[in-house]
Amino acid sequence: MAELKPKTAPIITKIEPVLPLIKPRLKVAAYARVSKETDRLMHSLSAQVSYYSDLIQKNPEWEYAGVYADSFISGTNMDNRPELQRLLADCEQGKINIILCKSISRLARNTVDLLSIVRHLKEIGVEIWFEKENVRTLSSDGEVMLTLLASFAEQESRSISENCKWGIRKRFQKGTIGMANKHILGYQYDEQLQRYVIIPEEADSVRYMFRLFLEGLSYQQIADALTAAGIHTIQGNNFQEASVRNHIINEVYAGDNLRQKTFTPDPISKAKIRNNGELPQYLYSNAHEAIIDRETYALVQEELKRRNAMMNPTYFFTGLIKCECCGNTFTRKKSKLRGRTYVHWICRSKMEMGRTCVSDNFAEDELIKICKITIGADYEECVRAMSVDVSGNIHFTLKNGEQLTWKNLHLNPAKHQHTVTDAFLGKVICGKCGTIYHRSNSKNRWCYWKCYGKQKHICDNVNFMDYQLRTIAAHILGTTDFDDAVFTELIDQIVILDGGDLKFIFKDGSEKTWQRL
Repeated sequence: MAELKPKTAPIITKIEPVLPLIKPRLKVAAYARVSKETDRLMHSLSAQVSYYSDLIQKNPEWEYAGVYADSFISGTNMDNRPELQRLLADCEQGKINIILCKSISRLARNTVDLLSIVRHLKEIGVEIWFEKENVRTLSSDGEVMLTLLASFAEQESRSISENCKWGIRKRFQKGTIGMANKHILGYQYDEQLQRYVIIPEEADSVRYMFRLFLEGLSYQQIADALTAAGIHTIQGNNFQEASVRNHIINEVYAGDNLRQKTFTPDPISKAKIRNNGELPQYLYSNAHEAIIDRETYALVQEELKRRNAMMNPTYFFTGLIKCECCGNTFTRKKSKLRGRTYVHWICRSKMEMGRTCVSDNFAEDELIKICKITIGADYEECVRAMSVDVSGNIHFTLKNGEQLTWKNLHLNPAKHQHTVTDAFLGKVICGKCGTIYHRSNSKNRWCYWKCYGKQKHICDNVNFMDYQLRTIAAHILGTTDFDDAVFTELIDQIVILDGGDLKFIFKDGSEKTWQRL
């Protein structure tokens, strides 16, 4: 019979009741914005503030962190939105966990700005709830939805902008649009009469300014004279050279209004640029009483032309070269570097705020040589128009209707392909000393061809990189890329003339010359 083991006493452990942890309340704020100052939108903003204040304070799990509201401010950029900036600063200080917003377009209509805000807040653990789109930024698919919806909001902003521009231009055509500048020196815009009305005491200052200009004083001298006479701008500042010029060239003092002097190509950046013919302008003659009579105004225009001609002399290429990349014209630009003066012709778009262009620039002496090479020494008498295409080629239209093209081979790019060509061995001859060009490698490992007479110090003819000879040879042979076999079959010699021009001698006895700029 098995022996019975004594029964062990059970171990008893007392389990104390655990009180549930009190979950901290989330700090919740809201953001609201309206873009225009109207009674309806002001009511909308007030309603949003009341709605979100009530919504947050009624939720027992939320702690009210305030409502941030920007009024009369566009959502296309983050500039001049003090409440948004204050909201972001409070988020960074840990004062807010969740931001409520009526819709994505209220926060930003610019996709880049929106994603920048969202990602920054995401990094510090702050979530945005967009009510209309039902999107929460900390959710897994939040950013994908935001990118799509923000793109729609940005496109909507562009569409609204185009509609507004269309309406403004229609009003320009009908002459029914008011003036943005309600007060300029000498005039106050009367909304009821829909025209400028003269302010007599200020009009005397304008006449004094124009009289000094016709007496031959410079803009700066006129500014100094106005300051000495106690005459100031409408902001109460002393006149400067630029402000005097702006008054002198303003057609409004002759009783006219020229509309659409500037325009805004991009509704997102809102950068204004001068209208140089991209859009039509509208001149309203005799729109209001003139301060400067027509005879005096005509004399001022003649004096302006005379001074401009002295300051900005015209050249043969002025207004002649059109950029095929953006449609603008080329302009002359002078610069100095290390005491040396450089003159180039560049697309005007490169000099305007908010505009960019990828067209090539041309040194003035280079441009003159291109014209002489392509047309001849009498090019100024022959050329009617010129244009530069996206490849940097220059197209000439002559007065007799003939079309000519100078091909830009881009022989001196910042970076180019490293080539070593055997087909040139023994075929490149120096036209200055008669010796053969030898292949060599430079310190930066570029392969180039050098006159053997240089080693004997009896010649100083031009060197050519292998890449350059290949490019020029392909151009002479009418091919896109250099082909060793075609070159060997057709070309007998390349003679490098004094100065760097290349004479290609074909095996059939014919010759072609490429002229170096």
